[in-house]
Amino acid sequence: MKKLLLGLVFTGMAALPANATLIATFGQTATVNTVVATDNGTATHIVVDDAIAAVTTFLSGPIGNVQFSLDATSTDAAVAIAGAIVQHYAGTFCFTSGINCGGTNYLSGVFDDAAFGGAGGPGLVVNANNPPDLLTLTSDILSASQLAAPSSFNLGFTDIATPPGLHINGTTIGAYTASFAGNVSASAAPVPEPMSLALLGMGLLGLGTIRMVKRH
Repeated sequence: MKKLLLGLVFTGMAALPANATLIATFGQTATVNTVVATDNGTATHIVVDDAIAAVTTFLSGPIGNVQFSLDATSTDAAVAIAGAIVQHYAGTFCFTSGINCGGTNYLSGVFDDAAFGGAGGPGLVVNANNPPDLLTLTSDILSASQLAAPSSFNLGFTDIATPPGLHINGTTIGAYTASFAGNVSASAAPVPEPMSLALLGMGLLGLGTIRMVKRH
């Protein structure tokens, strides 16, 4: 995992799992930082509180602007490796039509994986890939089969103030503000159309009839 994270830091990208389909891309509409991270020297808490996000890609079709919220807390000590900083986080996120994750749940999730970025730099990436990491996605719009693994949640933070930029305070990533953009991918298994379901039902009915005839 450390080799993968270092590779992502140096390329500036988060890899999508094999056989996954991009289901959403998004970014804040505000011109000021909406991500607020606070720390106490041993743990860091990252919050985005009902920021307006423009969803530019969505699997079921355009949905325009949504309320985006994120709440994540570090689960271990930050580590400096070859000019990069890595720390694991567990948290939740949601895209909804109302505040406080209310209204229509376009997409939400629970995740547990790493945040990483270049020491002293203006950026940080939160990345969760399932498998092998925890990422559970739910939606009022998309089906469970469309949100199954392989899946990923990638969130990029930019405009972290420099100096000192991304840094470690005590044993955790130091406080900062940032702007955000990201994407989500999943299996995106196609949902059968009504006609396909009808044909499937007729086929099963035919098989059942044939078996009954053979028995008699």
